[in-house]
Amino acid sequence: MKMNENKKEIVLRLKLLLNATRAGDDIRKLVLSEDENFVTIIWENGYQKDVCVEADSGTALIRDVLNAV
Repeated sequence: MKMNENKKEIVLRLKLLLNATRAGDDIRKLVLSEDENFVTIIWENGYQKDVCVEADSGTALIRDVLNAV
């Protein structure tokens, strides 16, 4: 039996993992939109980027965010 993927939990853990890397150590926040269609990456310098994750699986969401970093 498969459980539904929890995108909020994935985004929370992904932020922690990215902060442990050189590529993501300056990421302040990853924010999943209420409709779960976008992840907003917010860097320490204030720059923001929206990543479309509509209809993504958990691994596709991770891949899309990593490509945007």
